Amino acid sequence: MTIEKLSPDEIKELLGQKNREVKSKNTNSLSQTEMEALTELMSVSLGGAAAVISPMFNESAKVTSPRLAIIQREKLFSETVAPFFIVLGEYTGDVKGIQLLSINQEEMSAVIELMDEYVTENKDKQFEVVQNFIQHMFESVSSSLATILECEVTYSLSGMDSVERHEDFRVANFTREDWFIEVAFGIAIGSHHKLNLHLCIPVQLAKQMIGTLADTFEEEDIEENQEMSFSEDSKLIGQETSTDVNNVKAQGTNHKVQNVQFSSFDHTESTQSEPNNLNMLLDIPLQVTVELGRTKRIVKEILEISQGSIIELDKLAGEPVDILVNNKLIAVGEVVVIDENFGVRVTDVLSTAERISKLR
Repeated sequence: MTIEKLSPDEIKELLGQKNREVKSKNTNSLSQTEMEALTELMSVSLGGAAAVISPMFNESAKVTSPRLAIIQREKLFSETVAPFFIVLGEYTGDVKGIQLLSINQEEMSAVIELMDEYVTENKDKQFEVVQNFIQHMFESVSSSLATILECEVTYSLSGMDSVERHEDFRVANFTREDWFIEVAFGIAIGSHHKLNLHLCIPVQLAKQMIGTLADTFEEEDIEENQEMSFSEDSKLIGQETSTDVNNVKAQGTNHKVQNVQFSSFDHTESTQSEPNNLNMLLDIPLQVTVELGRTKRIVKEILEISQGSIIELDKLAGEPVDILVNNKLIAVGEVVVIDENFGVRVTDVLSTAERISKLR
């Protein structure tokens, strides 16, 4: 999914760091800046889950941009076509609260065939496949939230049920919250399948996320202000020193003047700076692709392709395949078979200089 990410200054402005509009007067609603900040937060965290769920379908998956709306409890999942699956999840850690997710059963059944074609008629197995799919997806979402919010966030799937009619579903059985944020988004799988999902979280949980995000940027602002203050103090000290020297010259008094003796730096051992803390980047998912080969064809030749057609690639038999991360070549390897699945054994990793040259 292509997401136009906001710059830090734009996010700070959305969070009200400049306009101080973060806190809305009504606890059952969000201000415009809060909604925009939550939309950006959901876009990034949901979009990152695409790399995690793609291997489950053996096809590329893309998450569409989410649409957010504030709705009452009675109108939850009104846009979801019945029958549908309802999934109850819970966030724990520094951010606590529940979430409800709905998926149309007919759309989900078509997608289940991509994951396991032998479970179409087995309801229990279908439940297991759907639960596994949701658990993996929102574990990735919670990991992205933890990275962005710089706090501990953990997701767990609490329960799942099948709803035949809308009137059969009672939200009051799960929560007493009256107002929710509905996040409507889709997952495009390959070119033939699409899932429409509706994610609902209480307004209070949304406010927790936005508040934590605002605190993160507020701490960064404090650090920046401290650095600016130190710089300004240094300038003032320099100005005062200069003034004192000028006063001495103006008085015309005789002082003993000698050259300044500086310490020798020839044998000074350089102290290594502390390594950057990269732990927050370790859970960010990346798309790994193994490319067998490429070719170019004119439109006429593409239109003539049919079942059984052979397309010749630009690589010879036995040549190593390319291993790409986010479409950037980082290594080469050879194709192997692991328990009836294809794999690739890395035979050579490009040097840092080679990787940099390919990025230019």
